This record gives sequence, structure tokens and C-alpha cells, in this order.
Amino acid sequence: MRSLRAPPRQQLSNGKVRTTADVTLFDRYLLKRFLYVFAISFIATYGLYIVFDAFSNADDFHDRNGGQSNAGMLLSMAEHYVVHAFAFFDLVGAILIVLAVMAVFALLQRQSELYPVLSAGIPTWRLAVPVLVGSMGAILAMTINQELIIPHLADRLQAPRGTHYTALDVQTTRDLVRNIQISGDELFLDAREIQGAEFLLPVPSLVSEPATLRSASAIQVAAGDKRPAGWLLKDVEPSFENLSLTEDGRQCVFCSPDGNDVFVATDVTVDQLYNRSASYKYLSTASLVRRLQNPVLGRASIRSQKKHLHERLTKPLLILISVLVTIPLTLRKESRGLLMNMATCTGVLGTLFILAQSSIYLERLGGVSFDMAAWIPVVVSGACSAWVSGLVQT
Repeated sequence: MRSLRAPPRQQLSNGKVRTTADVTLFDRYLLKRFLYVFAISFIATYGLYIVFDAFSNADDFHDRNGGQSNAGMLLSMAEHYVVHAFAFFDLVGAILIVLAVMAVFALLQRQSELYPVLSAGIPTWRLAVPVLVGSMGAILAMTINQELIIPHLADRLQAPRGTHYTALDVQTTRDLVRNIQISGDELFLDAREIQGAEFLLPVPSLVSEPATLRSASAIQVAAGDKRPAGWLLKDVEPSFENLSLTEDGRQCVFCSPDGNDVFVATDVTVDQLYNRSASYKYLSTASLVRRLQNPVLGRASIRSQKKHLHERLTKPLLILISVLVTIPLTLRKESRGLLMNMATCTGVLGTLFILAQSSIYLERLGGVSFDMAAWIPVVVSGACSAWVSGLVQT
């Protein structure tokens, strides 16, 4: 094999002779194998998911086909699964990284490629360098996917199968700072619009008499240099002149120059009006932090999002620690065979996964705080990786 060619020899100062292998070539060999296994695993896994999901939901694609031809329906299905490939990558990326590392070192041992390298005086942990580089590259790709791509595709990822967008039911939400209640008939994520919107203004903080602003269309407006974030209500009823606004109300409710539209300042965004229990998972970390600093949300929602933020921060650490656990267990110096090594590695990783899920369940019962629930698996997994590091074959 080219990557295992006879290396040059180097004379040391103490008179001993050491073989210095062409580790750069072998590093590239291991890195290419890792990337190959990782890519093939993702393609095979996602392809299997497409087969099951397409057959299970073929009727949904057909019903939303809108009278198009079969070719148009197939194009719509292909577009749907291309978009959802990014969400699927975020879901299974961590598992595929660990499986790729296990496969690389299992093949290295099965094809007897490990012994010439060890005979050349190269330690086993030196072989982990290219695999760790590949793992960090995959983690970087997952981070870019989470921070840049998924937030951009959030509307498409939450739309039903076979549609770019659709009308969604509005979940009534209250701005806890200004006490404004927002509801409506239909919500369009891509247009950031509520149709049949109703904004209930509180008494006596904003209005002296009960008032509900009704609008055929309300559009979310981002904050500007001199303008707060809020919603623009078109053709509102009652009109701005008929509102009995208080002093605080005049700082929150504004009239458009033409007098037909009303702007209501509030930090409630469109994604908080639909699927509140999961919509924050499609946000970037920066947007999630800004939302947590926003006091318009309820305590339960804040707690869920803080827990998700800690889980997002600990995810790269857990992946790298799992890789460090996988290497010595796959290359155990005292074992009954490769299959036993892989079975032991799978069992240990499964135990660590159960521990992580138990920590989350314990947090739900109130046994530990949400930050401790996220960091306990990191501490235990790190201790486990240090304990099994002495088992590696040398």
C-alpha cells in the first residue's frame, strides 16, 4: 500500500535508530477515509429516510400538488427533501461522526494497517489527529448549518409537505411587558403576516377604555434606527382617532401618515405566534440570545430556550469526547476480537446517551437545574474518556 511504504530512518543522539514515517501521507489517507465514510453514511441514511417518508406521505404531496403533472409533483418532492436535508444533517450529524470514527479504526485494524505504523514507532494516539481534524471539520459544517442555513430556511422547514408556505393557525400570545394580547385567523411565515389580526390593548396602562384593534392584515416590522420593532396594522378598526390612548399608549401605538394604518410597538415576533415549543430551535445562537434577553416571553418559554441554548453549546464538546471514547475502545490492546471491541464501544456510548437523557428527565422533575442537566453528561463523558484512554493498543 502506498501510504505504508518503507519510511526513512533517522539517527538519534543516543545512538538509537528511529523510523520516521511519512505520517503526512497516512494522515491524508485516514482523513479521506473518514470523510468518505461520513458522506456515504449520510447519503445512505437520508436516502432511507426519503424512501420511508415519501411512501408514507405521498398523499400529502398529491393533495397539495395543485393540479400539476406528475413531473411537477416529483419536482416539488425533490425540492422539499433538498431543503429538509439540512435539518436532517443537524439531527444525525453527531451520530454519523462517531460512527465514521469507529468505522475508520475498525477498518484500520481489520485490514492489518495498524501494525506497520506501530512498528515504525508512531503512537496510536498520533493516528487520532487526522480523525479529530475531520471530526472538527464536520462539527464546523454542523455549526454553519445551524447558524446560517437553518435560520434562513426556517419558514420552509416548518411548512407542510409539498408547499413553500401555507396559512397556519395563530397561537394567541401576550406581550408580558406591555400586556398586549395578539391573535388572528391565519399566519404566513414567509410574508411575516397575520390575516384577520386582533390586538387587544390593556386598560388602563395603554388605553383608558377597552379597545381591540382589528385589521385585515398585520405585518411584522423589524426595528430601525429610530423605530422600535412592532406590527403594522393596515386599515385598522377602530381608527386611531377613536382610541383613548394614555401617555404610555402614545409611546406604543402610532398612526401612519395617511391615517389608515396603525403601528403597534412590541417585541413579539412572527415565530412566537406559531409552534412556540419548537420554533426557537430554528434560530441562530445570536438570535436565541437576543430573544432570551427580551422580557416579553413567559417564564416557561424562557426556561425551555435557556435549556436548548446550553444543549447547543455542549453539543460540540460531547461529540469530541465521544470520539475520544470511541478510539481506545475500538483499538483495545486486550480484546477478544474486533466485533467485541465495537460491541463494547457501542454499549459504552449507549450508556452515556442514556445518562444524557436521564439528566434531561431529572431536570423536568426538578431534581437539577437546566444548566446542570446540560453539563452533567459532558463531565461524566469526559471522565469516561480519560478512564478508557489507557486501554488503547500501543
